[in-house]
Amino acid sequence: MIKQEDTFQQIGWNGDGYIKWEAKGYRNETIDLHIQRKQGYYSTADGKVEWRFDIEIPRWGREYEEMKDSDVHSNTHKIYGEALAKLKDFESRIPELEAEFQKGEAAREAEKKRKEEERQAKIAADKAVGVKLAKTICDNMVKQARATEQDSKEIVFQTRGDRTEHKMRCVFTHTGLTLFNIGWNRVSRKDAVRKLADAWINSVDTGDIKDDIPDARMAAFMLGGVAK
Repeated sequence: MIKQEDTFQQIGWNGDGYIKWEAKGYRNETIDLHIQRKQGYYSTADGKVEWRFDIEIPRWGREYEEMKDSDVHSNTHKIYGEALAKLKDFESRIPELEAEFQKGEAAREAEKKRKEEERQAKIAADKAVGVKLAKTICDNMVKQARATEQDSKEIVFQTRGDRTEHKMRCVFTHTGLTLFNIGWNRVSRKDAVRKLADAWINSVDTGDIKDDIPDARMAAFMLGGVAK
């Protein structure tokens, strides 16, 4: 009895699929015909795409007390014959499988393009902090860390578009160096400035770093907690 059967169109479209038969005499096991499109490392020597067809027989989960060994193997042999007939049918229709896969690839590429355009539109809608302001904030984080000889206060910001939150601080080391951490990851000052410069300006909360900003107009606009 077939427990699962992906359609020809599904298998071709996805480049992968199964037909599964109940394996009598085994615990919750199936005998599977696996159809899969292989490429790259798995492609043929001349680089051509290859469709693979494998019949997979269970080797674990035997219910020895449920059926006689001969009945188990007889049933397996019968299903293997059915799977082999299906395999030969699929094998004879490789061009059709490939045509379905190319339709699927075109649809997947179109969806990928749509999502990327949507992502870029969201990013464009979120105004960036900018390099000048990012440098000012980072400079004052360094200043605070050196003045206190301990880590600066954390600042919080979100990426543009997907609004993922990040926390950043300047770490003062026992050797007197000042290093930046975003979350648990060590980053260079250059990368810290770059990440902050590309952040969504309305999301930035600089905590008490704002107290050390010399330009009052900038502090009022951007660094007074969360910018409005």
